[in-house]
Amino acid sequence: MRKHWLAVAALLFTAVAWGSTFTLIKNVLRSIAPEPFIFYRFTLAGILLVFVAASRGGLTRRVVKPAIALGVLVFLGYWLQTRGLLSISASRSAFLTGLYVVMVPFCDRMIYGARVSAQAWMGSLLAVVGTAVLIGGFDQRPGPGDLLTILCAAAFAVHLVLSARYTPAHSATALAAVQVLFVGIAAAPLSLFAPRTAATRDVVLVIVFTAVITTALAFVAMMWGQSHVSATEAAIILSFEPVAASIAAVVWDGEPVTTPFLCGAALILTAMILTQLQSNASATMRGDDAHSGHE
Repeated sequence: MRKHWLAVAALLFTAVAWGSTFTLIKNVLRSIAPEPFIFYRFTLAGILLVFVAASRGGLTRRVVKPAIALGVLVFLGYWLQTRGLLSISASRSAFLTGLYVVMVPFCDRMIYGARVSAQAWMGSLLAVVGTAVLIGGFDQRPGPGDLLTILCAAAFAVHLVLSARYTPAHSATALAAVQVLFVGIAAAPLSLFAPRTAATRDVVLVIVFTAVITTALAFVAMMWGQSHVSATEAAIILSFEPVAASIAAVVWDGEPVTTPFLCGAALILTAMILTQLQSNASATMRGDDAHSGHE
């Protein structure tokens, strides 16, 4: 029971850490292109994690294949997200990214044949309405930034489903180390074609902070947390991420809070929670854990 609540705390820390840095990353992208930012951030974090994992003896050949599979999804997710952030607000990006929670049951169905509950269908409908309100109404077409961020959400949804399968069988630190380092390596070729910019003090500080706190530490916390809760419970906890992002955007960046944004955000957040509640309750009744936490 104690481990369960520590896992909940670890996932909540991850949600707050990731959510609070949307504004920070959006601002730093004015000074550095997304590709080199991802390269520096994830390579530094990956090297740190590899040293930690190696010192604990968790780095084995068994962890490489699942970690690379997860790393591909993380790279796609972060690349699409940072590209999208160039043209939409931090809070809007956060709530569109948060749609991955609604997508989890459907990805679970696609990959493992899990049943999609009535709550998941209702949640998806609420999410569609909320997204339409968030971007300006049903007559407003989503822009490139919106589309890239929705694709990012799909990548993160698959990542969450696969993580629930992989984390119980592997060291959380080793799994995080290999996938994070892979993201940095994957970004290297694209970085060669990105515009060259001077490394200012602010850019270096943001890279170091996001590498150590919101990548290395947060990924280990997420991997460990997911090994002690079901995939659906993890999704509910991680749905706090866009809330944290919106609070940070308003407080730090003075982002305006409009009625359409509040309505759309509320619908999406409701969809995130509704999508997961019934499936999580079912998993608890059956005694499922993260090893088989798919409904």
